[in-house]
Amino acid sequence: MSILSRSAVVRSHSSLIRSLIHCSVFVASLLFALNPPAVAQTNPADLSDAEEVRIGKLLAQDFMQQEGMAPTPQSIKLDAFLQKVGDRVAANAQRKIPYTFHFDPSPSFRSAVGLPGGQVFVGGGILAMMDTEDQLAVVLGHEVEHIDLNQCRERLTQVLKDQHLAAADVKEMKVDPFLDGYGHDKEFAADREGVKLAIKAGYSPEGGIRLLQMYVILGQQLTHAPSEAQSNLEARIAQIKDVMKSEGDKKYPPEKKLEFPE
Repeated sequence: MSILSRSAVVRSHSSLIRSLIHCSVFVASLLFALNPPAVAQTNPADLSDAEEVRIGKLLAQDFMQQEGMAPTPQSIKLDAFLQKVGDRVAANAQRKIPYTFHFDPSPSFRSAVGLPGGQVFVGGGILAMMDTEDQLAVVLGHEVEHIDLNQCRERLTQVLKDQHLAAADVKEMKVDPFLDGYGHDKEFAADREGVKLAIKAGYSPEGGIRLLQMYVILGQQLTHAPSEAQSNLEARIAQIKDVMKSEGDKKYPPEKKLEFPE
């Protein structure tokens, strides 16, 4: 869930260094200008799910490397726990690709991030603020919907276009372009559809409301919180309530206590 902007919660990373090839003779430069080489382009319709999943794994590897993540007995158990809840939430997603959920132990990462190909990372900072599995389900639903609504896929095709790459040629890729948010409308769409996924999975949307309310309180205590943050959070809370109203008189189950593996 993009509770905070991804650029604010993920540490700064090194940028790509592009090599420039200079022609040494005027004739070669002239021929290059008159006969430019074909540039590989990737249209969204041309990017297969398999290619997106493959590139998503490369992005996940880069994210883990830049975050300094290494498996430990505890993190392996937490990955399995996130996968269990995530599988339940993603079961009703329209895109049937493998969704993989990872635990990032950084306490400063108070959010989560979804990447192309079904890769989802959840920060230790946001997990520390949760007390029910329902809250986690809403967060995972939000990130799954960034993928399910093709927002991650569209960004990938744009990155491929900008870098003049065909999907089949990608052997490695930096995750940096995928860490920023998707703008007001797309973030709210991921919120709305993510809550619906959580509800279909048997969770209560009240968990999402309580988590967002906690961020409102947190923002009020932070001296450098953006002035628009509270109104944005309140609008997201209102949207969850609208989703609940659209469900009619549906009775939601009590929230389930969040019990991490020992």
